Amino acid sequence: MSANPLRSLLLVALLAIPQQASGKDLQTSILQAQDQALSALVNIQPITESFTRGEARKQASVGSGFLIDDQGHIVTNYHVAGRAKQLMVTLSNKERVEAELVGEDPLTDLAIIKIPTETVEEFGLVPLAFTTSSTLHVGQFVLALGSPLALARTMTFGIVSNTERYLADGMSLPTGERTGEFNTWIQTDAAINPGNSGGPLINLSGQVVGVNARGAMFADNIGFAIPADTARRVAHDLIEIGEVQRSYVGVRFQPLKDWEGLFEVTKGEGVLVASVEEGGPAAAAGLNAGDILLTYGGEEVGARFDEELPGLYQLLAETEVGAEVPLTVMRRGQGRLDLKLKTVNTGRLQGDRFEAEHWGFAVKGITEQMVFDLDLQDNTGVVVEGVRTGGPAHRGKLRRGTVVRSVEGQSVADLAGFQALYEKLGDSPVVLIVQRHESQWYVLVEKNGENGQ
Repeated sequence: MSANPLRSLLLVALLAIPQQASGKDLQTSILQAQDQALSALVNIQPITESFTRGEARKQASVGSGFLIDDQGHIVTNYHVAGRAKQLMVTLSNKERVEAELVGEDPLTDLAIIKIPTETVEEFGLVPLAFTTSSTLHVGQFVLALGSPLALARTMTFGIVSNTERYLADGMSLPTGERTGEFNTWIQTDAAINPGNSGGPLINLSGQVVGVNARGAMFADNIGFAIPADTARRVAHDLIEIGEVQRSYVGVRFQPLKDWEGLFEVTKGEGVLVASVEEGGPAAAAGLNAGDILLTYGGEEVGARFDEELPGLYQLLAETEVGAEVPLTVMRRGQGRLDLKLKTVNTGRLQGDRFEAEHWGFAVKGITEQMVFDLDLQDNTGVVVEGVRTGGPAHRGKLRRGTVVRSVEGQSVADLAGFQALYEKLGDSPVVLIVQRHESQWYVLVEKNGENGQ
């Protein structure tokens, strides 16, 4: 019987896998990387507060993280530890300690928490080191560590499937903040499931190449990690100054792709301005939707494909706050124009929350960032974050995401103004004027029933 050539090829491939460039077999490399990383791996049990159902509710969840220094700082995801009221951490030796939240950055879905330095010393915990994710290549072996489905101290094995995955429709966190604007993602087939979030994605040398962040629903082992270069930079800022300082411009871009001919620019030159925030720095500089941005601060810029947009947003964000930046744009019918833009601080992404308990809904204040992100007319009023099922507002058909403009004919300027009106009128039936986009309507909020609900 003649040999099956396909089978022979498969045998050759399988026999070739275990041998590494260093001379170590694959099994030894995996075990050594695991031993190096396990001490730094932690299971995180946060207690958070949610208002999405119209009332303050405490909820517990499970995530992962890893130690990055001997001071007790731990990297995890914002959607794991951000806004946590309490943080309990289980170490690799199964000891449990309480942690504190040091800083959070929803724009990259990263957070830093801290356990006592004495704990690190007492148990001889060894931190993990970041490597440079820019040198990562497709096909490289990686290990994803964490607590998938609350199963602590778990490791999965796979390869890097893509080093610059762009998630155009995955830019929103459960808490409402946008994320992923400043980075592409590492895609891997090392299984990443709920609970893996915040754990390290490491190479076979035991170095962190990424931070596990999300899986893909209805897919077979497609997971995504935040690149180490992004995580290292954010971790430094959160530890040193407690926040990531970024400049804000108020502009959204769109890749040019095959439109260069229409705008009379060469392939790879410039990026299309898709929208400009009214009253924002870009608008004040004279930038218009439909312009082609050619240079920023004297540096040529371009984005022909979606994957190039995060780097451009990062360039703008890293500009010194308050700097005056020269721009060159191409405007149809007018040719090249020179403009000057002055950046401002990004500021808070989300406003504070407040529960109007008697009315059966919760709201949050509107920040300048929310105006742009949610396409609101301005920052007056408050946004409905959640409506309690069966409560007065629910019966009045109040919807989540609408803006409350007035209460009983009195305009709502901001969250403080809404709170003052609630304290004055909370026990009485009220009529609200609410708005979504260009539409306004009335909502009657009144109690009924024996329990006053």
